[in-house]
Amino acid sequence: MPTALTSAAGGMCITADALKTADIIVTTAPAAISVAIRAATGGVVSHAMIYAGNGQVIEAITQGVVRRSLSIALARATLAVAYRHRNMSPARAAAVIRFAQRQIHHGYDYLGIAGQAGQQPRVRGVVCQLNPVCHVLFREGGRRLQDSRRFFCSELVAEAYRSAGLPIVAGSSNTASPQTIVHASASGRLIYVGHLVT
Repeated sequence: MPTALTSAAGGMCITADALKTADIIVTTAPAAISVAIRAATGGVVSHAMIYAGNGQVIEAITQGVVRRSLSIALARATLAVAYRHRNMSPARAAAVIRFAQRQIHHGYDYLGIAGQAGQQPRVRGVVCQLNPVCHVLFREGGRRLQDSRRFFCSELVAEAYRSAGLPIVAGSSNTASPQTIVHASASGRLIYVGHLVT
């Protein structure tokens, strides 16, 4: 994969001044939930957010969709990498932010994140060994649990981009994980901007 995720792999350190509105930031942290997400997805990142300009981000966290300062959002990050869509324009960036802004105060999509975890073979195998009823939740064929009024982090990012005519995942937005955003960079849809935290 040509995308650098650590400075040792060729990443470029940047400050917030290098960011543009609607840039995507993916992060990881030492918290247990971050470790669990990375284990479930096989990824190196566990969270995604949208840069809203003026030192602010919009993100879906367990309290719901919020707008807060970038410094607070990155306070516990051990890795933070910024990406930009190859076809981003000021009008599309405004559309991304409008969509994300409208979701503020909406809840967190616990069902969606559970459905996404259930699609990971390593997670589904363990859960279904423990409880055969899991197939009600994690059906073969990629059936997802979704609440259109709630979002998990990468689902919010993907849906905001889709609403602006810049889809970053092939399937529905609730199939997006933070790691699929990294893969979108590797495939050329997103451009690596730099590391905010290394």
